[in-house]
Amino acid sequence: MKTKRVGVVGSAFNPPHLGHKDIIEQIYSDFDEILLVPSYRHAFGKKMASYEDRLNMTSLLAQAFHSEKHLQFKSKPTILTSSIERDIGSSNSKPVYTFDVLDALENRYLKSGFHAKLTFIVGPDNATHKTWNKFYRGEEIILRWNLRSVSERVPVRSTLIRKLISDYPRPEFLFETRFKYYLDSMIAHYIFNQKLYGVHI
Repeated sequence: MKTKRVGVVGSAFNPPHLGHKDIIEQIYSDFDEILLVPSYRHAFGKKMASYEDRLNMTSLLAQAFHSEKHLQFKSKPTILTSSIERDIGSSNSKPVYTFDVLDALENRYLKSGFHAKLTFIVGPDNATHKTWNKFYRGEEIILRWNLRSVSERVPVRSTLIRKLISDYPRPEFLFETRFKYYLDSMIAHYIFNQKLYGVHI
């Protein structure tokens, strides 16, 4: 059975931003596949853009990264967006836990004829022992799969982006340029066209 090294990046992606893009860059050379996994529902019940919009924007992030010309890495993994959380969570109202996501992904790869060496990517906040202990079956995750901590090199927050968008008086005027330090241009274009996050038309 063939083996695949798979990095799993889970986030609300509400919206996907340049901080997420930098996470991909940090792990780019270490995997055969990188899966971007938007959360189906927020663990604390916070309101988000629709799942479909976040899934679409996350796919644009993967697309943008693949189109970069300046990335000079020896190996180039496939970057995919996975709807695994929706597949797990759409049948009930229970939270979708990281353990369940990794278990389901592992089984999917096995059915496809691959042994997946899964690595869950965690930011510096979740990487602390105190925070990780709050994760559902966190110790089992460590024993069964791998964890990889990444640095916060691009300090961008989705909360700030959403506020800036909702407060921006004329988004039709240089909208993509205004947010170029936060968002990939394709994602900024999508947000404007879909009128997400309080875009003023």
